[in-house]
Amino acid sequence: MRAAEVMIADPVVAAAGATSSEVAALMRVKNISVVPVVDNPKDRRYLGTISDRDIVARCVGAGHDPTDCSAADHARTDTPVVKPETEMKGYKVAKQLDPTDHHVRSTIVVLNGEKKVVGFIPHPEEIDGIQIQE
Repeated sequence: MRAAEVMIADPVVAAAGATSSEVAALMRVKNISVVPVVDNPKDRRYLGTISDRDIVARCVGAGHDPTDCSAADHARTDTPVVKPETEMKGYKVAKQLDPTDHHVRSTIVVLNGEKKVVGFIPHPEEIDGIQIQE
């Protein structure tokens, strides 16, 4: 089972310059909680990920105005990335524990050879064969 077989192809992304408020609205409309942050929607070069929790805890909770913060301001760079051809059976993902709030994150971003977002695996722990390590 390769990443290309289990990923969401052509996932929703947030442009680096989008405000946290705009990203939150996008998440609400699309009913999602995490999006890859890219340089721009056309080129889709990966910069990080941002979750609804990042917006709440790292933007609003820190006293920032979500209409002034960009997605790039709060994007994380610790999300695992793989290529479409990566074999996922037996793939081990380290449990991503945010040291600032003890929130567990589990996502994998799929990038092509040009570092462009081509897919997204939002809950790898639900896929048979992928292991989340403690």
